[in-house]
Amino acid sequence: MENKQDIIESILAEYPICEYCFGDTTQIPFSDKVLVICETDCKRYGHCWACPPHAGNIYENMDKCRKFQRFVLFSTVWEVSDAYNLDACAEAQRSHAAMTRELREQVEKEVSDVYFLSTVCSICDVCACPDEPCRHPEERLQSTESHGIVVVQLAEEMGLCFNYGGTIAVYFSMIFF
Repeated sequence: MENKQDIIESILAEYPICEYCFGDTTQIPFSDKVLVICETDCKRYGHCWACPPHAGNIYENMDKCRKFQRFVLFSTVWEVSDAYNLDACAEAQRSHAAMTRELREQVEKEVSDVYFLSTVCSICDVCACPDEPCRHPEERLQSTESHGIVVVQLAEEMGLCFNYGGTIAVYFSMIFF
């Protein structure tokens, strides 16, 4: 019988993943300081059900991740006109999120008790937040930042590239198991 990591790795091989690594959740750098970055630098802060402050209590979200022993961090890369312009990267981010939702569906068929995080939610062109409930709660992926994960630091510590230059956008997702 294959273990969960082997099953997840075989599923990842079916997708256009750039890089991935497995680790123990004790290796994840958690910090509530990511909320400051979200609040000051992200236009989705307060306007997306998958992002702070509406994605749940950050400390409870950190605990959700810590209840798992292992994780896989994976990335996709996309050629864009300007990787530092969020509008120029919107379609690439949507593609990454759609692929992650598809991957989640496949993994959940094979592996029990998994938890997925990704980039900002992009299912709807305009999120209903905060005026109405989420229109797609079952499809939505919570952001890694809403769980206090310092993704760039984790990627660097795990040996994954997070900066390919000005015309390549990199997006990360995580699977906890």
